[in-house]
Amino acid sequence: MKKWMKFAVAGAAIAGVIIYLLATGINNYSVYYLKVSELIANPHLYENKGTRLSGDVVEGTIYKDKLNPKLLRFDIADKDGSKMKVEYTGVVPDAFEEGVEVIVEGKYDVSKAMFLAKSLLAKCPSKYEGADPAEHNAAIASTK
Repeated sequence: MKKWMKFAVAGAAIAGVIIYLLATGINNYSVYYLKVSELIANPHLYENKGTRLSGDVVEGTIYKDKLNPKLLRFDIADKDGSKMKVEYTGVVPDAFEEGVEVIVEGKYDVSKAMFLAKSLLAKCPSKYEGADPAEHNAAIASTK
């Protein structure tokens, strides 16, 4: 076999391995970003697939296990009013409370009809948002 032919075969093999690794890596780590109502409408379509949901924590649904303090259960609801049960095990963010918008990432378990979250992010409450620019300018003008 000629020298250039060996390089061509080796190059093609390396390129094939790289393409295979990229394709499987993207497939394994891709995440669907859905509303609660979308997941409820087609639960079997997203079962055991990486999914990210956002919604507001429903008041009166937060349950913290006394035996396992890292276990947290709560319901989230989207703007359409659809609700879903969520189970999360891990460190709870300081900003997490009833009524706060959260983003959970994990997988939906059809048999439990529950979203099993691996990560939980709580958006900052509105008290951290900036003031209205007109009010801010008026407050500055009144101090002069």
